[in-house]
Formats: sequence, C-alpha cells, structure tokens
Amino acid sequence: MKFVISTNTPDGPLSYQTVSPKIALARAQALAERWQQEVTIQDMNGRVYDLDAFDSCFVRSGSDGVAPG
Repeated sequence: MKFVISTNTPDGPLSYQTVSPKIALARAQALAERWQQEVTIQDMNGRVYDLDAFDSCFVRSGSDGVAPG
C-alpha cells in the first residue's frame, strides 16, 4: 500500500511517498514538528488522515502483539 505525506511549508507544498505505514507516520510527525503546520497522510484509495487517525488505523491497530483482553 502506498502513502503520501503532505504539508505546506513557507517555501510551498512538500510531499513524500512511502509504502510503510510506520515510516509514513514517522515522516509525518517529523514534518509536523519541523514546520509546525498541518500534515496529512493520504492512502492509495484517496482517503486523507490526520496524524492521530492514521496512527490508530494503521500503526496501532492491534498489531502490537498484545492480545485483546
């Protein structure tokens, strides 16, 4: 699955593409910290996520090895 990470910087729009959800989230968090701007992640189906929604849908979606209680 492909992900596009996007933000607007003082110099204009900036985007990156990756296939890993963990790398997408890490890149988005780094961009948000650096530019203090809204950062979004778009999946290959065109759905756009903010960082918290993406984290809960793709990164912390129960795949952390902890069995549901």
